[in-house]
Amino acid sequence: EEKGEAEKQRYLEVIIEETERMGKLVNTLLDLSSLETGAAQLRPERFDFVEFLETVAGRLLMDTPDADFELRYELPEEPVYVHTDRNRMEQVLNNLIVNAKRNVRPGGILKLSLIEHDDILDFTIFNQGAPIPQGNLSKIWTKFYCDRNSKNSGSGLGLAIVAQILSMQCLTYGVTNQSNGVSFYFSIPVVE
Repeated sequence: EEKGEAEKQRYLEVIIEETERMGKLVNTLLDLSSLETGAAQLRPERFDFVEFLETVAGRLLMDTPDADFELRYELPEEPVYVHTDRNRMEQVLNNLIVNAKRNVRPGGILKLSLIEHDDILDFTIFNQGAPIPQGNLSKIWTKFYCDRNSKNSGSGLGLAIVAQILSMQCLTYGVTNQSNGVSFYFSIPVVE
């Protein structure tokens, strides 16, 4: 009898987990849809992108007990100000960092860099790991695209949201395969 109860409890937990996952997925889809249709407006403000990145990355990458990678930073010493939608850029960073963390090879390097030049701030996130097959490079920004060969693929919405938010602001972004991993990048104008 007890065994039956325990099993029932386990099934309930699985159902709750799946329901929460579906709920998140639906919300993410609705969010993407409102960005695509222009229903979601951007609310730009001026803020220091260096501190912003440190905060967002710190929350996602520090103190993760299961972290099996070497974290490296290359950031400006001074504040660098940008004028953009802070919440939306947080989504962009979240999605890119989670993606890199998911795909970094065990014990590999995950590196964040911000480099300022000619009034432009270049953000790059690199993860050591398998390259993205050449034929898939252009597809990774599309909705629901998941690498079937990757055991780590997500919902296929994270990068679509990144692309949508960055292109709404006419910001340059992309992905390149390196000899030992993958780099995602975007550039954002610096303001005084």
